Amino acid sequence: MPTTVWPACDEPVGFRAVPDVSEWIERLEHENEQLRYALESRPVIDLARGALMAAFGCPAEDAWEILVEVSQNSNVKLRVVADVVTAAVTGPEPLPPDLQNPLQAAVERWRSREHEPGAGG
Repeated sequence: MPTTVWPACDEPVGFRAVPDVSEWIERLEHENEQLRYALESRPVIDLARGALMAAFGCPAEDAWEILVEVSQNSNVKLRVVADVVTAAVTGPEPLPPDLQNPLQAAVERWRSREHEPGAGG
């Protein structure tokens, strides 16, 4: 795949040339914002993964897949799912009903895969 070069400095910038500096700066600011959000979200997601690993005895990768499945099936952002799971484990509030069913279904699917012939669990 050919790399496009920014004409002003002959450095690769992606798949197409950026027509002006302001657009390039805007893209970098957007990327920076996304990376900052990811860094802030990661600890909460890791805590929720740990909670699922402890509660269900699943490996880290499977806990991740369970969280992603719950997020997709409930149409709730992954970070929000992780916040709610962590809060339910650490606080007095139970998991909200709108996330209980997706979580239960995801865990049941994981457990059924673990018992399939040739499964690693």
